[in-house]
Amino acid sequence: MYYVGIDWADEEHYVYITDDSGQKLDSFSIEHSEKGMNKLQDRIYRFSRKLDNILFSIETDKGLVVSTLMDWGYTVYSINPKAVDRYRDRYKASGVKSDEFDACVLANILRTDGSRFQPILPDSELARELKVLTRDRDKLVGDRTRLSNRLTSILKAYYPAALELFSDVAQPITLSFLCKYPTYQDVKKISFDEFKRFLSENRYPQPKRARGMYQKLQQPHLECEDMLTRTKSRLMLVTVSQLQLLMDEIKSYEREIKKLLESHPDANIFLSLPGSGDILSARFIAELGDNHDRYQSAGDVQAESGSAPITIQSGKKKYVRFRRSCKKPFRNTIHTFAFCSTSQCTWAREHYDQQIATGKTHSQAVRSLSNKWMKIIFTLWKRGETYNEEHHLLMKAKHAVVAV
Repeated sequence: MYYVGIDWADEEHYVYITDDSGQKLDSFSIEHSEKGMNKLQDRIYRFSRKLDNILFSIETDKGLVVSTLMDWGYTVYSINPKAVDRYRDRYKASGVKSDEFDACVLANILRTDGSRFQPILPDSELARELKVLTRDRDKLVGDRTRLSNRLTSILKAYYPAALELFSDVAQPITLSFLCKYPTYQDVKKISFDEFKRFLSENRYPQPKRARGMYQKLQQPHLECEDMLTRTKSRLMLVTVSQLQLLMDEIKSYEREIKKLLESHPDANIFLSLPGSGDILSARFIAELGDNHDRYQSAGDVQAESGSAPITIQSGKKKYVRFRRSCKKPFRNTIHTFAFCSTSQCTWAREHYDQQIATGKTHSQAVRSLSNKWMKIIFTLWKRGETYNEEHHLLMKAKHAVVAV
């Protein structure tokens, strides 16, 4: 068996090849290009052309290098960078570090402890597309939050009256209002009929509040100097245009995600979960994947999603702490879903309330609930079944009787 470690970088990757004897067979660098990948394959062919005889080790599970190797049919292992850092001390305690040495460590990790790691098992193209889209959408949502915070800060500086009108700045009616009336001087000039017409044109859901909102606008407010009004209103309009474009694109992403979700065979599993919905269901497929051989136990999923805590014991000391090493997007997905489920699932709400009653913080209570949900979701995913509340409660009651 031959073991190939790749220390990857943006422009150039270092490669180290060894075999079961642990001797260095070859080491070289390749550029991040088709030419570089072909060079890698040519050097591998010097030792073996059998795909089953070559194992690759790299510190990432995505990117063109990984996808190319898997397209060629090779088995690729993704090794956590923190694990690689620990293995360095096994070979050199001095702390010395180089690209060749890192590639050597990666290759030898598979040679000595390959059974402790699992190769990358590819998902379907549909699941991979959902993964990219949902993660990119999350980045856009983060951008929306940053722009919303910026807009709030700008309005506080020169136009605080606008912040008292609607519940959220990042919504179409608020942005339309700011575009039409960018300063407090503009809004003071409008009549009640004009304001009422604006609310109607923008489909405001509570028209009975129009009179009170208008009176609030006409009350005396703090006003700043003209120079600050001119400059800040200019920045405000730029920020509003960015927010409007971003919100439209987020909706476009969500439509595409929903379209892909409907065509995925696992969609019904996650849509059946209480409080899930289209986006969370798509995120579950993206993070959990649709290769049902990837995880062999609920504990594997609980660890990778970060819902399970870790226990540290040394001598007479023993304590449990938050698991930091996990897939962060996976953790965000199960954490968000767990809290959403408390509004639609009785037992989930009861568990959350029990955790709070014992002194746990909100985050700790949600993580505890996440851990329970992850075990349920793993079983459904593995069996290809949808969630049934009555069946779950029945099984829970049976387990309680057995425990007694």
